[in-house]
Amino acid sequence: MGGLVSALPAEDLRGALILSTCFLSLIAAAELWRRFGHPKPEHTRKLVHLGGGMVCLFFPFLVSSPWVVLAMALPLTILFVAGSKLGFLKSLHGVARKSRGAEYYPIAVFLVFLMTLGRPWLYLAAVLVLAVADAFAALIGSRYGVIRYEVEDEHKSLEGSLVFLVIAFLAVHLPTLLLTDLPRGVTVLAALLVAALVTGFEAISLEGADNLFVPVAVVVVLGKITTKPLSEVVYQNLSLLAICLVVALLVWRLRSLNVGGTIAYILFAYGTWSLGSWLWALPAFVGFLGYLAAWYRFAPPGHAVGIKVRTVTRALLPPFALLALANGLDRYAQLYAPYLAASAAVFAFSLDTGVFRLEKVPGAARSLGAAALGVLGSVAVALVPWLVLRPPLVSLLALTGVVMLISLVSSIVAAVEVHLEERSREWTGRRFLLSLVAGGAVLGLQALGWLPLWDPTWPPVP
Repeated sequence: MGGLVSALPAEDLRGALILSTCFLSLIAAAELWRRFGHPKPEHTRKLVHLGGGMVCLFFPFLVSSPWVVLAMALPLTILFVAGSKLGFLKSLHGVARKSRGAEYYPIAVFLVFLMTLGRPWLYLAAVLVLAVADAFAALIGSRYGVIRYEVEDEHKSLEGSLVFLVIAFLAVHLPTLLLTDLPRGVTVLAALLVAALVTGFEAISLEGADNLFVPVAVVVVLGKITTKPLSEVVYQNLSLLAICLVVALLVWRLRSLNVGGTIAYILFAYGTWSLGSWLWALPAFVGFLGYLAAWYRFAPPGHAVGIKVRTVTRALLPPFALLALANGLDRYAQLYAPYLAASAAVFAFSLDTGVFRLEKVPGAARSLGAAALGVLGSVAVALVPWLVLRPPLVSLLALTGVVMLISLVSSIVAAVEVHLEERSREWTGRRFLLSLVAGGAVLGLQALGWLPLWDPTWPPVP
């Protein structure tokens, strides 16, 4: 460790000392204000949030080594965790709502610094959104918010989300415009797209998780979209707008998801469209429309109405993880069929608990129904891509068999569980794991050479 410190440039150590002094002074000022000024706990919390963000803006100009940033972030994180557990640092932890945002904050700054080395404009955009947009949205939303919406047990305001959107747009646009040579049209529309997406992330993040996800999302999305031509940036904005309008209209008419659940699905649907292609988005839309149609026609009145963020997120995470892996590794052909299998399993489980309520059906009838839903889910999700791409029929049959078997296993496991009266709108760990197993099983069959790859290339490669 001593060798590492001696190897660091003197400028880094000097910058770390200056920034550490600023951080500690800011925390001390917030504690003194809380003790002697008796402000609202949210105000002292946002003072540290906003002031700390302003200090973090200087990292790229005072520090060059990620190790220095990490050495500063870890003690702050430990301090904030200890303050939460032991009851000190009331300026940060005095709010009534449960939040771990202060603990995520230093980690987020380090990750953003690490991901944006050599691109200070990208770092500044992410930290400005983290510091300014989030702080002002919370303050203005809590004071002036009238139109409220529910995200699990938390309530947020439309006014606060709109403030976040506007400030996030400015926070992204200004560094991109002033510190890069990108065309002005790209900077404006890229900032608009990023602001809209991270506003969605902020809206559905729980217990302060937006402090981690929002800045990382800014870096990932902005870093990718600014490499595209103006026509592609326009196309992405229009795609997001169309998805928002269609999904919002369907949910408004059917009331199957609440506002938070709707935003979570919109982000997933756009992610399949943007990270993959229309062939990756197709199963997401077919499954969603199939679920809504079945729910509207067969579900008992009032059953599984207003499904929330956690259920939607946990259900959609396995197929999205496979898509993200395909995008990151550029292995689309290897992971398309596993993605379809995971999506089909999610669809089958959703019909099981959200529509037909098979957990109430005894014995063999439940297992038979679960297996039938596995077949139905596979056909609904995978048949159209199979008709479009025309891979060997064995791919579709094997995928259907895997999902049918997974649905049957889910039924058997549920039957031997002690607590059979699980609420149907919750997404249990069993369903989450088995959705991943469905995708993994198809991936394993491909790796063994027992199944051909299902290449999502359009037009199909002969």
